[in-house]
Amino acid sequence: MTKERTGHADMGSLTDKPTILIAEDHPMISIMLADMIDQLVTHSEIIVVESMEKARAIRAEPDLVIADLDLPDSKGVGTINTFAVLFPQCPKLICSGVLDKNLAREAERAGYFYVNKASTYPELLRALQNLLIQAGVLDDVPKGAEKAANEYHSNIYAPGSDKPLTWKQVEIMRKTAEGLSAKEVAREMDISPDTVRGHIKEIFLRLGAKNKGQAVDIFIRAERKARLLDS
Repeated sequence: MTKERTGHADMGSLTDKPTILIAEDHPMISIMLADMIDQLVTHSEIIVVESMEKARAIRAEPDLVIADLDLPDSKGVGTINTFAVLFPQCPKLICSGVLDKNLAREAERAGYFYVNKASTYPELLRALQNLLIQAGVLDDVPKGAEKAANEYHSNIYAPGSDKPLTWKQVEIMRKTAEGLSAKEVAREMDISPDTVRGHIKEIFLRLGAKNKGQAVDIFIRAERKARLLDS
């Protein structure tokens, strides 16, 4: 079977492929999460919704749910409680940039896992791996998954280039595309700003970009193309 991805919330005709719901209104985050799932699961149906309204339209319970706490029409405890009611049986992961102690307790009581969006790429990958194992989708870590999370090359190329970005460069570009400065990226990745700037300089060369805005535009298009070719 081959991987499938759909942008609509209709699961009435699903086969025995594991189904994974991503509730996230930021396209770069949902792309990143789906990319990680593709590394870990050889066949899956990934459904992305940008709001709680669209999540409510899903007619069958997925194998697991990955959700941001703050959706356009649902926030905090409301998001936690609503997903707990909508999909009571499957494992659920909160992937959020902000979670205070009270919300953490609410999420734990509702049976959620939690990972911070600002975590490094390997940390996020491990959190997804644990969730997939909990859901019964994975028995163990596929060979190569840990390697892919390190400094090895990704499948993201600029048009006409034969030199792909490394996974660390991909992580830097994803954070840059979210609007983070070099200092903010360095703080989140626990590396020095000079290291980030060095990576960005190399990224510009590999993408053929002259400035940050152009690099982000080329990167987003290159990542989308890579995902289409891999699907």
